[in-house]
Amino acid sequence: MKEKNQLMLRGAVIGAVFGILLTLFHRPTRVALKDKWNDCQQKLDEYRQEPGRMSACVKEKMEETKELMRTVSDDLSFLNVQVNQLKETTPKVLEIIEETKDHFRSKQKG
Repeated sequence: MKEKNQLMLRGAVIGAVFGILLTLFHRPTRVALKDKWNDCQQKLDEYRQEPGRMSACVKEKMEETKELMRTVSDDLSFLNVQVNQLKETTPKVLEIIEETKDHFRSKQKG
């Protein structure tokens, strides 16, 4: 079993390597990869020169994430209240519809 897993892993790695090599034959992909690599190097250089900048960016993203989580939580709470109200009112509405239907059926027969 272990040999089979190793064989599968080796096949997956070989397939990934060939996929990467084939992708790099496509010129726009190479150019985009080079641009991204240069952007990453530039940002790393900036963070090395100003380490506080990175922590500020991380703090800012954490605050944005917290705010998003609060918003999502509030929205989910609102939806939960709405669903519960629908659960309560739906049987009443169905009962009213049934009574109305019965009323008109009795008039048709009579």
